[in-house]
Amino acid sequence: MRRGVWGLILSALAFSVSYAFVEYYIIRDTTFGYNPVLFSLLYPYHFAMAAVFVIAAYGLLCAHVSVKGIVPSLVIAGALFSSMLAIEDFVWFVLRAAAPVHGDANAGKLVVAGEWTTQFMGSVDAHFTAIPNWYFLSIGFSAAALGTTRRRQRQQLTAAASDHLLTT
Repeated sequence: MRRGVWGLILSALAFSVSYAFVEYYIIRDTTFGYNPVLFSLLYPYHFAMAAVFVIAAYGLLCAHVSVKGIVPSLVIAGALFSSMLAIEDFVWFVLRAAAPVHGDANAGKLVVAGEWTTQFMGSVDAHFTAIPNWYFLSIGFSAAALGTTRRRQRQQLTAAASDHLLTT
């Protein structure tokens, strides 16, 4: 049974928030003693986390909405993946600011310039926090993907309506 776009949005939000809780309160060290493997910032954990989010994004998409075609499905799943990562990352910092664990050196603070998430693509100083630039890229990618997909669906509906009028 498909629940639609709102079910997709709520499920993706619930997954991202839940993962942030697990990552902040249970997975205390995401390096697991390994050295970074890419850009001196990405650890093996990040690849495993990305795989979990890819599977979740595509699974949620298939469970909630019907998208015709493999390319639109992959584009929307990619946008969902990107948005879910940004939400998870932000919620992780909100948890650190609002309900920090004992021993957290940055307890009570939102995103601090120089942290991993701000080093990846830089950040914008927002006085009380740093906003990672990849958040903006994620929002832009998601908006473009949804806009393109919506435009394609409208074109298909218009073509179907034209075909129907021609056959009647």
